Amino acid sequence: MSVKLFVHEINRCSFVNGPGARAVVWVQGCSIGCPGCFNPDTHPIMPPMAEGVDPEALGDELGRLPVDGLTLSGGEPLEQPEAVSALIQSFRRANAGTVLIFSGFTPERIFASESARSAVLQADAVLAGPYLASDDPLEIWRGKRLILVTNRIEPHTLMPERRLEVSLQSGSRLRLSGYPDESQREVFFNLMKQEFEHDQR
Repeated sequence: MSVKLFVHEINRCSFVNGPGARAVVWVQGCSIGCPGCFNPDTHPIMPPMAEGVDPEALGDELGRLPVDGLTLSGGEPLEQPEAVSALIQSFRRANAGTVLIFSGFTPERIFASESARSAVLQADAVLAGPYLASDDPLEIWRGKRLILVTNRIEPHTLMPERRLEVSLQSGSRLRLSGYPDESQREVFFNLMKQEFEHDQR
């Protein structure tokens, strides 16, 4: 039986999740549960809306987009290392762009796991370490360590900036990406709540 990747959401063109225009896959499932995590809906391993997809088919589809690379976030990508490896390998067959992984795993945990280490070696760079809740993007990254697998992603291109992006996802849902502070998140979620209440009328 082929491996499946559990996906929370996909953005086929983002400008705030790594250098350039990037396809982004937020995986479903994370056992770490960092306090204040911006994506708590991605924590349950298999909620009713989660779908297992063929990572090779998804990688090929995203690789054919006019993007500069692929970013994997979540959830925790390295809790699905075999599927993540298959996704990256398929993407690379169709696209010469870079691959970036955001992981809550520490470097020590990554290198202690053969499957996680194997997945990381498919990427160009990994931002590893737990999420630290803060309104200051630099503080958020204080707990992260950059693992450069290749020299194709320059470290300065990964420095956090106060940029926000709102994208329309499947099912006409909006997604907020980037590094919003607490007040910006509150405004966004209040607007989402008002829109939901409007739809129910």
